[in-house]
Amino acid sequence: MPPSYSVIIPAYNAQAYIGEALGSVLGQTVPPAQIIVVDDGSTDRTAEVATAVDAGITVIAKENGGPGSATTAGFNAATADLVATLDSDDVWLPVKMERQIAILSQRPELMAVFSKGETFQDREGRGPAAAGKTLDLWTRTTMVYRADGMRAIGAMRDFPGNLGDLIDWLGRGRELGHRHHMMDEVLALRRLRSGSLSDTRERERTRGYLLAAKEALARRKQRESEG
Repeated sequence: MPPSYSVIIPAYNAQAYIGEALGSVLGQTVPPAQIIVVDDGSTDRTAEVATAVDAGITVIAKENGGPGSATTAGFNAATADLVATLDSDDVWLPVKMERQIAILSQRPELMAVFSKGETFQDREGRGPAAAGKTLDLWTRTTMVYRADGMRAIGAMRDFPGNLGDLIDWLGRGRELGHRHHMMDEVLALRRLRSGSLSDTRERERTRGYLLAAKEALARRKQRESEG
């Protein structure tokens, strides 16, 4: 019997996309044990739309804090063996979890798996002109983590521009010795739209990445000095 998995979807003003994201989770060939949508202080109908998709979906409401704190709220409510995350405007392909669970079952030395993804443009045709590209998605949308490893890392932190939270969190996991694997298979679709987490064209929004990298370097130097 494959290990169970919880799905965490942090969402902020995602009423236009959350239904599609949830539909892709419900359409998995290996169904989830738990689906958690964390409404990060939305001012639209995100929570209402999510609840209407399926009665078994848990919606957690919190004050707006960013994708890191929203993901952490989901972590705290997750009960399954594995934790999979998904950005609220992205989509999984039907075999995603089946393929990733198989890798984790076959390779116990791995703490997490990610996959490639293909980008697609917002349905209104707005946003970065980079649709149709296949990328290594070291992102929330393809991440599947063992629950015990997730808890060992602890909370995700939010950074300026709502970027850098996952880079920081995964870096802290690697510092604990966690091994992460990128699958050579497209298992998700990443929506490109103006203002989303996938849109990094504004310099101010990339400050989070730089700060996360700077802090990781400082921790490394500290470990080396203590060693």
